[in-house]
Amino acid sequence: MIESFAQDGFCVLPGALSIEEVTGLNEAIDDHQLQFPDGWPDRGEGGRRQCVSILLNMPVFDHGLLHPEILPLVSRLVGKELVVEEHSVMVRAPIAGNPPVSKWHRDRPNNPDHEFGLEALSLVYYLTDVDETTHCFSVVPETVETKRGENLPGCDGSSARDVLGPAGTALLFNAGSCHAGRLRTTTSERRTIHIYFGHASHAPLSNHTPMPRRLVEHPDEDVRRLFSQPNEVTRSSLCPTVP
Repeated sequence: MIESFAQDGFCVLPGALSIEEVTGLNEAIDDHQLQFPDGWPDRGEGGRRQCVSILLNMPVFDHGLLHPEILPLVSRLVGKELVVEEHSVMVRAPIAGNPPVSKWHRDRPNNPDHEFGLEALSLVYYLTDVDETTHCFSVVPETVETKRGENLPGCDGSSARDVLGPAGTALLFNAGSCHAGRLRTTTSERRTIHIYFGHASHAPLSNHTPMPRRLVEHPDEDVRRLFSQPNEVTRSSLCPTVP
């Protein structure tokens, strides 16, 4: 997986979640949408709803953050300063007509001083089956040498690869990679979990996700370390415990 990531800036992890885990997560999403509908605003793009606060109410999502098989790979890629930065769940609605044009972009700049050019690392879990008939995630392959170089190529998606797989598939990608959601005319809803990891010595990536007290003050020191860089919204919600 390390070699694949170095070559392409991403790697696919088949079967990262079991069928039972996927079912439990989807049931939690259904419950959360009923209990907290205001937490699922429509963000456009043909019907994209994204919740950044589901961790506060649904501990079942902790497993995706602390996955015993994926977290060591994440740690190897990011390094010793690994911290969790963001968590959200995205739901893309079916589209009956012509889909919107994909918005190709890079979430973060690359870090030329990092072994893999990483300023941030993204982990995506598919909670629904993704194939040629559904919406999918698409990313442009770029080598580590490109990521660490001074002149990145344009970001138009012309050489992008669609990431397909059954529910339970996971994807790790450099957040500085050119990527987009490829939208299709489809009767299928797509559900994904999105997690961002960063470096403890850097400023927080965003102020989107409020992290729950059970993780920030977890009894396990290694888990607490992952949440030791709280953003403003987390500090505010936990005040005065977190300085």
